[in-house]
Amino acid sequence: MKYEYGLPVVHPLQLCKLQLVHTAMEKERVIYETLVGDRVCDVHWWRVKKSMQACELTMNKSGFELFLALKNVSPRYFAQYHKVKRQVISFEPSVGEGVTGEQFVSLLENLNILPNQSTISRWFKSCGGFKAKAFYNKTVLIPIIAIALIYKAKNQNNQLAKVS
Repeated sequence: MKYEYGLPVVHPLQLCKLQLVHTAMEKERVIYETLVGDRVCDVHWWRVKKSMQACELTMNKSGFELFLALKNVSPRYFAQYHKVKRQVISFEPSVGEGVTGEQFVSLLENLNILPNQSTISRWFKSCGGFKAKAFYNKTVLIPIIAIALIYKAKNQNNQLAKVS
């Protein structure tokens, strides 16, 4: 590398590449801030990027929407999304465009997920609470399905620990 006046000399093409990468990163941040509805500080943005990478979510509008929905439904366990991602994708067609609360509970029972009524209510708190007769669309249910699958995995791990 060449140095001039103690500083590295950067080729103009390298500078263009750096500017493109910086522009793409800023575009992602603008999308996120638009969805949040406010500016975020650098530390917050760094943590969001780190969490999104841990969850294996894409850095686009749909990825940010899912990230925010997961975080809203379960701030404690959303980082474990990457463990159940494939199951959520395979479960998605059975939801279609949406289902009623009763249908959703029966779908959970088919997956051997048997949460308490209070747990189900907590999962649905972000969308106005759980009602058996209410219709819930797919965008509301996908994060809840992910949290339900994380709940199932967590309970299985707890039961295995008790047996040992």
